[in-house]
Amino acid sequence: MDQIWETTEEKVILKAHVFRYKQVKRKSPTTQQTGEFDIIQCSNWVNIIAVTPEKKIVLIKQFRHGTNNYTIEIPGGAVNHSEDMLIGAKRELEEETGYTSDNWISLGKVDVNPAFMTNSTETYLALDAVKTKEQNLDPFEEIEVILEDLSSIPALVQKGVITHSLVIAGFYLYHAHLQGQPYSG
Repeated sequence: MDQIWETTEEKVILKAHVFRYKQVKRKSPTTQQTGEFDIIQCSNWVNIIAVTPEKKIVLIKQFRHGTNNYTIEIPGGAVNHSEDMLIGAKRELEEETGYTSDNWISLGKVDVNPAFMTNSTETYLALDAVKTKEQNLDPFEEIEVILEDLSSIPALVQKGVITHSLVIAGFYLYHAHLQGQPYSG
């Protein structure tokens, strides 16, 4: 049951700015049946839970075109081709918020949607994050930085203020990391 399905045909349907859409034909090693599947190739992603010395979480508010609305998230973004994930995380935190940290911990990696997407998101914890620079935003980014108490994050998720699934997964990884450690919230 753990054998990988054989790819018998693959064609790129669309190359877009942030993704590539492919159709693949794959053959089941168990039944030998062949099916056609849609695949979206995207860059890997990093998310950052930045905690200030005052135990505030650095959040960002920005407009998202997919939902045509503003979202509250943690800093994050696409990793450049062949860029180390941690280097990408440090870059994204600094660009989006002006915050930096010398104390980084990988909290873990999740697959974005393994049903049809190829990328993953790694969440990093940046401890003792301090504002050392001004934001250096991409041309179409408009980001407001918000500092929030760690203890208020679960309520923000429950009330639907934080809705981004990868952000919620990141906070779950952070919560799992805190298990067994003295509460610092």
